[in-house]
Amino acid sequence: MDLHSEYSEEFESDWYASFGLSIEEIRLLHDHICYAIKTWPGSPARPPEEQEFLQFLKIKLSAMLMQHSFDMLDT
Repeated sequence: MDLHSEYSEEFESDWYASFGLSIEEIRLLHDHICYAIKTWPGSPARPPEEQEFLQFLKIKLSAMLMQHSFDMLDT
């Protein structure tokens, strides 16, 4: 499953936003997303797409954490 292209197509629009986070903020957000996945009440209480998007966010945040760890190897 290629989550990037799936969500890029689904949520593509003429407008988007970006912002910066410190590594501490990335860790906190990753932990919160993991908690949200673990406690997700399921469908029909919440839409199934929500769980898929939480998984997508977890993968992206995990990649950021791994990249940071790799970048800090030489410091």
